[in-house]
Amino acid sequence: MGFLSLILRVFKIKPTWKGTPEMFLAMVLDMQRRNNPVYSLSEVLQWGEVLQKVIKVQFKPFRDFPDLLQRGMPDYSLVEKVGGRLEELHQRQELKKAIYGEKTDLGDDDVMTSNSEGAVFARKMVKDLSKYVDFPENQ
Repeated sequence: MGFLSLILRVFKIKPTWKGTPEMFLAMVLDMQRRNNPVYSLSEVLQWGEVLQKVIKVQFKPFRDFPDLLQRGMPDYSLVEKVGGRLEELHQRQELKKAIYGEKTDLGDDDVMTSNSEGAVFARKMVKDLSKYVDFPENQ
């Protein structure tokens, strides 16, 4: 199972978070850290708000994201699993390039060109998020 298949299992057809609220918290904290290594409460709250615009999240037993942030304990199990999958994907891409050259067709390992269900979902998620977040071109 690839990274994108794993992501698809976390979300239903209409992007609804299927993990725990604590897993969502960990994802938000990880995204904020990747964006800015210095912890920022306001950025964490912004990331939480933006992600809720494109993903439906049930926060029970918490009232909302700020309550989750204040009282919840992040569960990084999903973040770690996804990070491992991303590392595997990156290693496969690098191996293909080393063997066949920099301009080789990466097939389903290229999220930007693959027609796999996971790749299409990932591109749609980025497109939806781009309404609220400016993504740098080179990252």
